[in-house]
Order: sequence, then structure tokens, then C-alpha cells
Amino acid sequence: MKSTIKILTIVLFIGLYSCEFKNDRQEYAEMLIAKVETFKKTNNRLPKNVSELGLTEKMDSPAFYQMETNTTYIVWYGLSVGESKIYKSSTKKWTKEG
Repeated sequence: MKSTIKILTIVLFIGLYSCEFKNDRQEYAEMLIAKVETFKKTNNRLPKNVSELGLTEKMDSPAFYQMETNTTYIVWYGLSVGESKIYKSSTKKWTKEG
């Protein structure tokens, strides 16, 4: 009985940790979108990359920005291996892909 409780406790902590991790990525992605939109209003164009926003993009960044055309962009972050949550400025909606 005690081992079952320990296993359930571990599973619960892992689940809570992964939810918090996704929320941190989502918050960073939303901040990134807000910075892109502010840049767009100020400069009448999209930033070419995050360095124009005063940010540094690394391999382990919480979320990523990519300009698709002169007027559209995407922001995305990984949920799990092969699965991402993607914001498309053309639709202003989040989708899960992968």
C-alpha cells in the first residue's frame, strides 16, 4: 500500500511540474508576441529576428519566433517530442501540431 502511495505521489509531482513548465513557455511565448506587435506598431514592419526585440534566441529558448512573410509570423514552443503549440499571426490563434 505504501509503495502505491509513493508511486501516485511521484506521478502527481511529475504532472504538476510539466504543467508549470508548459505555463512558463506559454507565458514567454505571449510576451514574445506582445513584443513583436509593439515592434510592428513602432517600426511599421516585423522584426527579422528576436535580437531586434532585445532578446537572445538559444537552442533551449522557451519559445521561438519566425517571420514568415513581410506581414506574418509564427511563435512556437515544444510540448513534447514531435509536438508543438504554434501561434500564427495570420489567424491570431494557437494550434497544436505534430
